[in-house]
Amino acid sequence: MRQQGLAPFSFTFLNSHTRLDTIDISVRNFYHLGMAKLNYLRALSEVESGKLDRSYILIGEDYHQRFLLTEKIIQQKLPASERALNKHRLLAKQATPDKLQELLAGVPLFGGSTVVVVSDLDKLPAKSQELLPTLLKALDYSVTFVGSARKLDGRTKFTRAIAAVSTTVEIKQIFPDRLPEYVRARFAAREMMISADAAEEFARIVGSDCGDIENEVEKLSIVHDSKSQLEIADVESYLSGSRFYSQYEVADHLGSRNLREALAATRQFLESSGASGRGQLFWAFYNQLERILNYKAYSQQMSRENLARKLGMHPFFLQKLQRHAARYTPAQLADSLKRVYQAEVEDRFSQFGKEQIFERMLVDIMQASGE
Repeated sequence: MRQQGLAPFSFTFLNSHTRLDTIDISVRNFYHLGMAKLNYLRALSEVESGKLDRSYILIGEDYHQRFLLTEKIIQQKLPASERALNKHRLLAKQATPDKLQELLAGVPLFGGSTVVVVSDLDKLPAKSQELLPTLLKALDYSVTFVGSARKLDGRTKFTRAIAAVSTTVEIKQIFPDRLPEYVRARFAAREMMISADAAEEFARIVGSDCGDIENEVEKLSIVHDSKSQLEIADVESYLSGSRFYSQYEVADHLGSRNLREALAATRQFLESSGASGRGQLFWAFYNQLERILNYKAYSQQMSRENLARKLGMHPFFLQKLQRHAARYTPAQLADSLKRVYQAEVEDRFSQFGKEQIFERMLVDIMQASGE
């Protein structure tokens, strides 16, 4: 049940004939339908507006969406002063019946509220699966539960039981035609407007990754904090020389060993940048390869938070870095770093054109990595 009592709330349905059909359902009818089932965009909007349920089940492949929605729930439920003591994160294998009983039915430290986050729900021990629905039914108003999984079998008794007492959020990739709308919503959450063409340009450059979008919206809103609305010139002037565009996009293709996209992105950047841009690009390659190398060295020794801090990156990006690390051996990474250094020397002293230097470097790295 929502904390707003008897106030009506809205479900949003999309079909092939219309973008938004909205129906209002009162809390009285809500009990006959079971708990809500929302998409990510709707759930994020409701949470940021202050509409919190007591229990959420987030299901889908996109880690960034699950992470961001969880963080927003925590921010809404817990004042900053309470988060260190009353926010609890567990892997499913750690969520024993005793631990769940302690966190979901216990009294929060020093009063206040509690948020309990359990990831990989599909791996929850059998005894915990039996207990969790009962605990969720009896949750106190001070407690909020967030469970997440990439997949859950809706035919199982456990899934049906927790869905009956929780708001289920379907995590799916945002379709390209919805991205500008999502970008506008992320700026609106920061009390900033963005024109339609500027939102489309932002989505074109940044892409559909929700982690990337969130980071770039945050930085753009800080850079232009004196403006009430951003126009396309503001977006293009910032993103054309931003760390995301110059030092992330090309380096990301390098990490994923996507030669064609790496070459195309490199040419696009070099065409739009001056001589100083080449130094930024070399730094991006060094940084990306060194991060992958460090990930291989420390990923089994550190927690995600400590590893992200050591690598100087947001935890959002560790999952992608893990995929990149799987594509290289340590020896290949060392050879790739040497090739970047050789290309930097060539850039200073060789007669080759700037595009040709980068093209040769990328081809050599891909070939050295077995491409």
